Amino acid sequence: MKRLVERNVVVKDWRKTPVKVALVYPGGYRAGMTGLTVQFLYHLFNLREDTLCERVFLDGSKPPRSLESGRTLRDFDLVAATIQYEEGYVELLKGLRDSGIPLRRSDRDGRHPLIVAGGPCVTANPTVLEDYVDVFAIGDGEVLVDKLVDAYRENRSREGLLEALSDMPGFYVPGFTQNPVERVWVEELDEAPHPTAQVIPLVDERSPLCPVFGLTLGLEVTRGCGRMCLFCLASWINMPVRHRSLEAMLGIVEEGLRRTGVNKVSLVGAGATDNRWLKDLCQHLVSMGVEFSTPSLRMDLLDRELMRLIAQGGQRTLTLAPETASEEVRRLIGKPIPDDRLLEVSESAYEAGFRRLKLYFMIGLPGEDRDSLEGVGRLVDKLARKGFRDIHVSVNPLIPKAQTPFQWLPLASRSYLTEASKLIRRSMPKGLNVRLDILKPAQAELQALLSLGDRRTGRVVEYMALSGGGRGALRRAVKIAGLRLEDVVYSAKTLEEHLPWSMIRSSNLELLRKLYRKLESESVR
Repeated sequence: MKRLVERNVVVKDWRKTPVKVALVYPGGYRAGMTGLTVQFLYHLFNLREDTLCERVFLDGSKPPRSLESGRTLRDFDLVAATIQYEEGYVELLKGLRDSGIPLRRSDRDGRHPLIVAGGPCVTANPTVLEDYVDVFAIGDGEVLVDKLVDAYRENRSREGLLEALSDMPGFYVPGFTQNPVERVWVEELDEAPHPTAQVIPLVDERSPLCPVFGLTLGLEVTRGCGRMCLFCLASWINMPVRHRSLEAMLGIVEEGLRRTGVNKVSLVGAGATDNRWLKDLCQHLVSMGVEFSTPSLRMDLLDRELMRLIAQGGQRTLTLAPETASEEVRRLIGKPIPDDRLLEVSESAYEAGFRRLKLYFMIGLPGEDRDSLEGVGRLVDKLARKGFRDIHVSVNPLIPKAQTPFQWLPLASRSYLTEASKLIRRSMPKGLNVRLDILKPAQAELQALLSLGDRRTGRVVEYMALSGGGRGALRRAVKIAGLRLEDVVYSAKTLEEHLPWSMIRSSNLELLRKLYRKLESESVR
């Protein structure tokens, strides 16, 4: 990547700082700097005087180098990767390969950096990368970063370090951990550090390096979501829901705007609408003349006043996730929102000044039928006729996730997903400003394999990383690994069978079973 000028970059003296950490994001700079995760971890590591942390984006550069000093991954003591999506597994192994680091942990020794991975995917199911990652961080970084660095400083031998970490809550160390690992979390967000001197690229907002939401200060409003939709990984691995107080949020905004020099705030949190101070926060930002954007919002909690405030904050696109055009299917998946409410919210949004709408739907859901699929087009047509000049419809197959009630479900077959996609395409209203994106079945197949796979699936990831991917790479990789997609992806599991990720306790297994039984009984009525 070309030399990039940024505000608030942390540069420390390599000769005087004992611990060197490469913070790795499997993807490009634009995507990595859009979310708050990289900003959070960069802040947490660099808070320590004994630690320097530099960012490495795995964007295809060979070898990948840190932005701060241009060093390769081999130069660091710890390689800490945050994996936000399943395809990041392949990118991580490519990055290790291009850095000259052996992919398999059994081939590494004290001359190589310790490979640590965290993020939602491995918090749910780390077993796919067991042969490649030395340590998995299961839970919130605020709880784990200091423990990781302290253990590194106290144990100079690689084996001693791994043994020490395996005895600590929140760390899963393949080959060393004997007991189930409980996810750890921050109990009070107000007491946890939140970065205010966030790194801001000094680029034009039209630059391909500009984060997706522009040059903004990220503000985490809420962690977790109280809706607990049956398919939603973010809800289940972030229990219990925690909200930041109004006083804390205003303090972060005041200091953050001063230290970043921006005039826009990006509100972050899957359950942001549940924060009872959200409206007060928006009102304060409007009174300050500060622009802000919000994530997808709960339709049952979105009232006219909040929409008016969001529009006044400069947001012009309202993002909603009906998931399906069937009210009954919504109820089955834990999202009982009636169509009338969706239409009411959309009408209020238009009156508040919104002219663009983004809608998320899924296919392959329990209880889904032809009418519910064709109903997507009918629903979009009703919304389009309310006056929106641009409607973006995004359709994704349901990917069953570990640590959710859907972890026992199979992925819908390729033939079904193909036919369902055709029905939705044909149902879309003609002559209106509607844009439709549908994830291809082959991509869904890969995501499901990496979500539901076990240790053997790691060989698929390794093959794809070494072969460079390409058309047909997944099928070849599965064959070479001695797996059958039918067994891993397309077969339902029983509640009694052993799950590959059973040693990880990121959510309440008994509650998951109870909800799945309820889903099974209601789906057959």
